[in-house]
Amino acid sequence: MYSPLELLSPQKLGGTFRRVLMTSILSNLGDGVLIAAGPLLVQLLTKDPFLVSLALFMQTVPWVLFGLFAGVVNDSISRKHVMLITGSVRFLVLSGASVMLLTGTLNIWLLYLLLFIMGTGETFGDNAWSSVIPDIVPSEHLGAANARLIGSNQVLNQLAGPALGGLLFAVASWLPYAFNAVLFGSALILIARTVIPNPHLENREKPLAQRSLTARSRQVFGDLGAGLKWLWQHAAIRTLAIVIFTFNITWGAAWGVLVLYAHQILGLTDWEYGIFMALSAIGGVLGTAIYSAAEKRMSYTTLMRIGLSLETLLMLAFALTSNRWFAAVFMLIFGFYAVIWGTLSMTIRGRAVPTEMRGRVGSVYMLGVMGGIAIGTGIGGVFAGLYGITAPFWFAFVADALILALLWRALPAIGRAGQHGPQEPVNDETASSL
Repeated sequence: MYSPLELLSPQKLGGTFRRVLMTSILSNLGDGVLIAAGPLLVQLLTKDPFLVSLALFMQTVPWVLFGLFAGVVNDSISRKHVMLITGSVRFLVLSGASVMLLTGTLNIWLLYLLLFIMGTGETFGDNAWSSVIPDIVPSEHLGAANARLIGSNQVLNQLAGPALGGLLFAVASWLPYAFNAVLFGSALILIARTVIPNPHLENREKPLAQRSLTARSRQVFGDLGAGLKWLWQHAAIRTLAIVIFTFNITWGAAWGVLVLYAHQILGLTDWEYGIFMALSAIGGVLGTAIYSAAEKRMSYTTLMRIGLSLETLLMLAFALTSNRWFAAVFMLIFGFYAVIWGTLSMTIRGRAVPTEMRGRVGSVYMLGVMGGIAIGTGIGGVFAGLYGITAPFWFAFVADALILALLWRALPAIGRAGQHGPQEPVNDETASSL
């Protein structure tokens, strides 16, 4: 009989991972609370649609401005230090927001500043988080560890957190921010007491901070160039980056109008839309539960081909249906697939990318994710305005089908890269042509 803690984080994943997972749980719950409380606060401060939309821009633009630089930093210094610094910044921002809401001194312009600082902290902190996991978990258990991280994100960030955030905001506008500050403070204590190795620093000649300003600038740009060169020369990982970037364009196009699709096509009310979105998180829990078994029974190539084909067909299914019950099933399946695919791509990168390159390569991937979504939402908005709400889903289906057809023969090379690891680079002719 396993204890709940053993089921959540088996001993085979290690005690360090268990503490990191608990920290991730606290952070994900806090982020989920803000998913609901953030828009409610913006709407409380301004009714101007442009100013409301600007809030999301201020939180996401740091990924574009600092994303690649964050990768260089995380490959140059202790990633634990990055986690502690960025976590402290987020703790101070949330505490400050709580105090300003209590005293009535917070305005929309101050909120923009706080959101920009929070977004910058997330840019550096999230890169550090994703970079350390392969260093603290045995390679053969990396998939199981990533599945638990992504699954906890689905449950807390997308399901429990938003519900709690809305409830806390209804009680008092400052309460979700104070609650979040407590969560981040607790996460900081956990990380401070966790020993995280730094194998990426073992071969560095001299710490970045000990060099002159000119030498530091030269090293930063040199390190960035080296990371981009490694990614470009590693055909399989380059192809995986292309897959993630292009599929995030199509996903952003469809999901950018999802709330309009739910209301206008499916006829859902506001609270029904909340349940509709929660189905994706429930599907994610199922995906977390079966990932380890699926990884043992199927190759990475098979999992990728099934997953990407499923996403393509789901876009077609959403485009064709106006039945809320069918759409609910599709949403459940999408959440299931999203965790499987997210875990798979993270595991392949974790095994294939050397630890000294992991921050820089990870930053390119995150830039691709955020950039792809930004491009996709713009495309989706144009298509929806010209041809109707389901047009972005049709666009996503056609584009996904074309992308998948072009990349189908390159997927085996990506799968092998995840199995061989960084010491055994894979040079595949099919992948090299992309």
